[in-house]
Amino acid sequence: MRRIPALLLTAALVLTAGCSGGGDDGDEKTDTARSAAPFAFPTVSENKPGVEPKIVSSTEPPDTTQVKVLHEGKGRAVGKDDLLVINLKGQVWDKDGIDLPPFVNSFRTGESLIRPMGSVMPAWDKGLPGVKVGSRVLLLAPPADGFGDQGNTVASIQPTDTLMFVIDVIDSVAPRTGANGKPVKVSVDPKLPTVTTGKDPKITVPDGVDPPTELIEQLLQQGTGAAIKKGQTIISEYIGVIWRDGKVFDSSWSAGRHPFPARIATSDPQTGQDGVIPGWERALVGEKVGSRILLVIPPKLGYGKAGNAGAGILATDTLVFVIDILGVYEKATRQ
Repeated sequence: MRRIPALLLTAALVLTAGCSGGGDDGDEKTDTARSAAPFAFPTVSENKPGVEPKIVSSTEPPDTTQVKVLHEGKGRAVGKDDLLVINLKGQVWDKDGIDLPPFVNSFRTGESLIRPMGSVMPAWDKGLPGVKVGSRVLLLAPPADGFGDQGNTVASIQPTDTLMFVIDVIDSVAPRTGANGKPVKVSVDPKLPTVTTGKDPKITVPDGVDPPTELIEQLLQQGTGAAIKKGQTIISEYIGVIWRDGKVFDSSWSAGRHPFPARIATSDPQTGQDGVIPGWERALVGEKVGSRILLVIPPKLGYGKAGNAGAGILATDTLVFVIDILGVYEKATRQ
């Protein structure tokens, strides 16, 4: 189902290359790895999540990854395989206390970032598991746990640079998280696909039945969370089947996959704005977090005359989806 995103080069490239390789007292809590050399945590001007912080270092950097909880949230703990929704500011460590320009700063862009654990740098994988949703943390990444020997030329980060991040954990979604809404009693219609219950749904298309020519939406579980608005970003689990042959063409439930973030608006090739097929946009606006929905989408609201050769979808194919809505965010970009 997914469209190929037009990545924002700033945050996307800055936060991609890494896989290869003290603030105000307030309610802050320290949780650090041992460092062979003594050091002092940088000062952070704001412990409150949502407010852009100023980060100033003034000593030699640590030689191991360090984490300091500046504000502890009350949500679930981040897991090592989770999909994160975050705000962050990142700067290079300067031992002379110079306030260097940030190489990434979502507080300025106004768009939160969505990234899977294991896709940024080792320091994140070491420092973020266990941090609670709603927290603000200061994370320090030495070169070996940052961008490694190659640095990051896009962000002008040298191989010897230690990095400082202030990260607000807005949400953290584990793989294979199903909808938690209340099951809805559905009248059996022999002309529509059936869906098995359970976390990992399976779709069965009726034999010998022509697909409907209009969009069909059937609520299977009723969530109680926020309602989706057009233009917002959702995180979902989904499975997609082609009516013609009943075969699965895509599924976020597959092993090794993360829940799927998507902007609920039609893709715009002229602007490069990523989005979803028209059937998703039309059906999901107004649905609530926690819901599971069956969609039957005719070709004109799917991939249209172009089809999708990579997924084996013809221009005449009707598509069937089961979608679990796990979260909705006002402004968030999948990176």
